[in-house]
Amino acid sequence: MAGIRRFFSKLWRSYSVAVIVLVLGAVLALLTPRFLMVGNLMNVFTNAAVIAIVGLGMTLAIASGNFDLSVGANAAFSACIAFSLVPLFGVPVGIIAGVIVGAIIGLGNGLIITELRVPAFIATLAVASIVRGATLLFTDGRDLYLQGYPGYKVLSGGHILGIPMPVILALVIAALLGWVVKYTRFGRYILAVGSNVNTARRSGVPVNKVIWGIFAIVGSCAALSGQIYSAQVVTASARIAVGLELSAIAVVVVGGTALTGGRASLIGTLLGSLLVAMINNGLNLLNVPVLYQQVTIGLLLLITLALGVERKYQIVALLRRAE
Repeated sequence: MAGIRRFFSKLWRSYSVAVIVLVLGAVLALLTPRFLMVGNLMNVFTNAAVIAIVGLGMTLAIASGNFDLSVGANAAFSACIAFSLVPLFGVPVGIIAGVIVGAIIGLGNGLIITELRVPAFIATLAVASIVRGATLLFTDGRDLYLQGYPGYKVLSGGHILGIPMPVILALVIAALLGWVVKYTRFGRYILAVGSNVNTARRSGVPVNKVIWGIFAIVGSCAALSGQIYSAQVVTASARIAVGLELSAIAVVVVGGTALTGGRASLIGTLLGSLLVAMINNGLNLLNVPVLYQQVTIGLLLLITLALGVERKYQIVALLRRAE
């Protein structure tokens, strides 16, 4: 009987988000027929991909026992950099430069955490404030517009075989990071650091370098996500991507990556992103004010965390009975 319970428990952990996505899709289809229109579904997948890209990077950070609260500010600043460079050097250079800037900001987070021994929460929160301020100074508090460069618009509006470009980018990044986590030494180090950083250090894992690499990846993903969003609205400013860090953490936790570290579920992050995008889209179709979207995401995160804590207590109780 215990073996059967463990089997179904594992099955539920693996596929619960997929089941919830299917159930929510059915409910939204009943409440508003517009949900199943092709154009609307493409919007859902595109918006899910924008969240997923930064969420995939955040998955590595959380799997290592850290997180990054500066991804929203990073996304805004990197987008503004790209917008400024595209007219001077062309679309490819602008996009690449924006991603590099994001990686540098992420690396800066990693250095502050490891070299100054500042907790990730405080370090990334401080960097978020600094980067938002730097974005305001860089733009002089104004919105930046990019007209006449259709190549940049491809980031958000392009298609390959009918699949939106953001979705393709999200799937490619998920596949790449999945390969890194499963088949490379760096991936094993990420999980080792998240499981027990002191044990990992004693085992010879270069913890500091691993954290630098993780935060550089998170910064790169945030920068790319910010550029896709700015390409959608053809505008970049210090005001974009506000609240992105909450959405990123939510999709990671909902997807099954534990905040305690040591486990990464990249597929779960993709499904969590789809769930969040469906909720936002459904609320829009039902004419629910935008304010309640953030409230809903916050509640979703709290419920997921509460369930995670409850599961932890159940595991502890089982271990005690086994003793």
